[in-house]
Amino acid sequence: MLKAKMTIATLIMFTFLSACALEESTSDGANGDEDEGTDAGELTDIQFYVPSEEGDLISVIDVVSGEHVADIETGQSPTLVTFSSTMRDAFVANQDSSTIEILDTQALEVETEVEVGPRPHGLALSSNNEMLYVATAGDQYLDVVDVNEQEVSAQYDLGNGARTNYVHLEGEEVYVSDHENDQLYVLNAETGELQSSYDTGGTPRVVRKYDDKLYVASSEEGTLEVIDLENDEKEVIDVGRGATDVVVNEDGNQAIVTSVEESFVGLVDLTTGEVTERIEDQEGAKHLSFNREESRVYVTLSDSNEVSVIDVDSFQEEYRIEVGGEQPHGIEMKALPGIGGSC
Repeated sequence: MLKAKMTIATLIMFTFLSACALEESTSDGANGDEDEGTDAGELTDIQFYVPSEEGDLISVIDVVSGEHVADIETGQSPTLVTFSSTMRDAFVANQDSSTIEILDTQALEVETEVEVGPRPHGLALSSNNEMLYVATAGDQYLDVVDVNEQEVSAQYDLGNGARTNYVHLEGEEVYVSDHENDQLYVLNAETGELQSSYDTGGTPRVVRKYDDKLYVASSEEGTLEVIDLENDEKEVIDVGRGATDVVVNEDGNQAIVTSVEESFVGLVDLTTGEVTERIEDQEGAKHLSFNREESRVYVTLSDSNEVSVIDVDSFQEEYRIEVGGEQPHGIEMKALPGIGGSC
């Protein structure tokens, strides 16, 4: 259900959505006949998948309408989700089931369940869709799932006492944050060999790579750490306690961060290293994702059953979307290249 705030920004939003919907529907009839409504399993639909820990399901949000259009049942306490390059398959980590599931995004149902290590959380899929890297928070290993064989084919040992929730894959390298030892590891994706490691602030969470820089949200220190991979120099930006996730815009001059503990979303000017705007009362703000035009950012509010939609230019919350379960966790966009225009 959509909760609209009747402001000028909201009116602008509906104008934008109408144009976006028109652009998609005139491209190749992706939405089908108007009288029949939208099929949530259409491969060409632009959607967000949002796992909810309470409810054991993934909610599907239609980006064009801004509505919650379907739910997919999963294992226990789903956390994060990722997609194959064809968008036909989605992969979800079920934390309390110690499994990952492969979902059919057209049938909107689970196809396969694979047992992995304890408390799987973060996921990263290879570009050829053959290897899925699974961060298991309950032990010191990074599991590698052979997607075709549907089994764990390797375990990369991160070292005694290591614990990780998050993994990022870029080319031939896997980046893993260790929140127990305050470390960031760089592994060879094929062999698991440790290439390098970096000290981080206390309790590193999400790590992402943009161009030649790594961005690490460190919760205990309340910092965003920016590591330049060309010279190994690190910039530390104070963003606020509980830093959880980060996304960086295409120009590389702005980042948006969340805080679970402090319930805020912050806008960071990467040229000055300062937080320029903060939106408060974002209940348990956890993970976030841009739309494709980076005009909006969508934030899961883990202390609610909602996703907050924020206009990037004004940096104000426009509206919220109710999802099917409590404690929404991750959020990931399903979108085929070239479909949906500006959505």
